[in-house]
Amino acid sequence: MDDKGEKCKEVRDILVNNKLHTAEGEKDSDEASCSADNNSTSKSLNSSFHDDLSDDENICRSPQKSPVKKIQPARVESALPSDEDFQFKKPKFRKKKFIFHPFVRNSEGVCVPDQDREPVEVTIPEQLAASYGLYIWPSAPVLAWYIWLNQDQFVGKRIIELGAGTALPGLLAAKLGADKVILTDSLRLSHCIQNCEEGVQLNSLSEKVTVQPLTWGRFTSSTLKLRDSIDFVIGSDLFFDPEVFEPLIVTVSWLLDNNPGAKFVCSVQERAADWSIESLLLRWNLLCSVQQPKNFLKGTGINEADLTGNHQIFLLHIWKK
Repeated sequence: MDDKGEKCKEVRDILVNNKLHTAEGEKDSDEASCSADNNSTSKSLNSSFHDDLSDDENICRSPQKSPVKKIQPARVESALPSDEDFQFKKPKFRKKKFIFHPFVRNSEGVCVPDQDREPVEVTIPEQLAASYGLYIWPSAPVLAWYIWLNQDQFVGKRIIELGAGTALPGLLAAKLGADKVILTDSLRLSHCIQNCEEGVQLNSLSEKVTVQPLTWGRFTSSTLKLRDSIDFVIGSDLFFDPEVFEPLIVTVSWLLDNNPGAKFVCSVQERAADWSIESLLLRWNLLCSVQQPKNFLKGTGINEADLTGNHQIFLLHIWKK
C-alpha cells in the first residue's frame, strides 16, 4: 500500500473512533439524565411516605459520601390484631331510661297529652357485650309501645315474658298496673336472669315482679306451676333463629293450653323472607294474626320508622283454636 492509501486509512479510523466516542458519550449522558430523573421522582414519592428517607437518598446519590447507605422502604404499621385484642374486657354497663308520657284519645282517635297524670319511667340495665339477651333490640320498644297504647288490656292481668333479657315490655306492664309479672329467660343464660333481677330492683318492682328461669321446650316443676296463672304471654324478638322456632312454639302452646283464654303477643324482626312458623302453628293447633306498627301507632304522631329504623318489625298475635 502506498503512502497515500495509508493516510486515507488513518483518517477513516480516526473518524470512526470519534463517532463511536460521541455516541457512547450521548448514551452515557442520556442514562445519567434518566437516572437523575428517576431518582428525583423516587425521592418525591418516598418523601411523601416517610421524611427520613430524603437523607438516605442524598447519601446514596452523593459521590463524596461513603459508604453508600441502603435505602430502607417506608414502614407501614401492621393492621394485625395484638395479644391485647384477645384479652377479655369486662362489658360496659349502662342504664337506659324510657319515658312514656300519658295521653288521652279525643273524639277523632288522636292522642293528646294528659296533663293530669305523671309520665311513666322505666330504667333498663343494658350491657354492651356479645350477648343477645343483654342488649335492647329494636323489637323491644315496639312491643313496649303496643302495651303503652293498649294499657287498658294489661291492667290487673297476669303476664309472663319469655326470653326477657332486658325486660322492657314486662317492666312497663308492671308499672302500668299489671297484677303480676313473671320475667323469664333460659336456665343456661344466668347473666340474663341476673339482668332481669337488676331491672326489677332498679324500678322498685320486687313486690309484683318475679324472675325465674324457663328454657323453651323443657318443662320443670316451676314451669308446671304456671297452670291457671297467666292471662298474657309476651316476648320481643324471640324468633331470631330457626333452630329455636319449634321449642318456642312448644312452650307457647303448653302455656296457652294450660291457661284458657290466654294470648301470646310477640314483636318480630324479619331477618329472612323464607323463615316461616306456619307448619308449627298447624302442628300445635294455633292461630295467628299479624299487626303492623303503623296500625297501632295511628293518631300518636309517631312515625313507624322512629321505632323500627331500617328493620322490618311487626307484631304476632297467637292463640289456641
